[in-house]
Amino acid sequence: MNKQYYHLCAKGADSRNFILSKADYYTAFNYIALCAANTDAVVVSFSIEDSHPHILLWGTREECTRFMVLFESLYTHYAASSRKSGSDIILRCEVYPIGDDLDYLRNVAVYTIIQPTKDGKSIMPYDYQWGTGSMYFRTGNYTPVWLFDDEGLICQPVSFGTLSAREKRILLHSRNYLIPDNWLVCNGFVLPYNYVDVKRFELVYGTCNCFRVFLSSPRKREDMMLSRMAEYRGVTMEDLEARRICGDQCRQLFGVKDTRKLDSSQRVTLAQQLRRQFKLTFRQISMLVRLPESEVRAFIH
Repeated sequence: MNKQYYHLCAKGADSRNFILSKADYYTAFNYIALCAANTDAVVVSFSIEDSHPHILLWGTREECTRFMVLFESLYTHYAASSRKSGSDIILRCEVYPIGDDLDYLRNVAVYTIIQPTKDGKSIMPYDYQWGTGSMYFRTGNYTPVWLFDDEGLICQPVSFGTLSAREKRILLHSRNYLIPDNWLVCNGFVLPYNYVDVKRFELVYGTCNCFRVFLSSPRKREDMMLSRMAEYRGVTMEDLEARRICGDQCRQLFGVKDTRKLDSSQRVTLAQQLRRQFKLTFRQISMLVRLPESEVRAFIH
């Protein structure tokens, strides 16, 4: 399968209780590292907001979807086990293909790191520790933001492999997934330098000046980007209406209304028809045709 850029994000309006504490920020931050270590998707940039994450990935549709599904699964399990109200969390992520439009890619890439400033936080992207904005187009020697402790002192990174089993569990909140032993950690962070492709991000812009221009992110460009995301996301219909449409399409294509009577290839065909003609979301199509959402995403373009 061909590799391309994908924008992974969760629509804030459709998500709830993503980040409720500083511990949640650390966990979400380190789960990005965990997903990078356990899939073939490449992380190019990201930022974590209290309502949702934004991540720019490079890879095949299948691997970037695997990254998304793993991140959702890890984080919702963490929230459910660490909070009294864990069942209240809703995290609905999407992976949007960027395509061949270079200006659109440049807009998306910068969008993934300017979120804290854009959403009103009194901080610039290069000082925000819950994202990678401090990593790009740097010259000379500088100290990464993740090395400073709460008192402003610089700490020394250590290798993940030198940690005890208990320290590893506390850092990653996972028993089933690990990161390489030679990856560096510091102050509770799995350092992004272990896995973020800084050079790939910089090549998107080519020069510091081009990056500066797109960093300003005028409203017109942002509206264009959000419009494309909404178009790709699709439409969620009322369940009764969606089931009626699905049944009608199923009968027209295969002579039956019950999708349970279809084989896997017929279900894929039906899913493609629902997406092409009615622009339904991947999640709703998955429910209607009774296929895993990851498979629906893999077969629908």
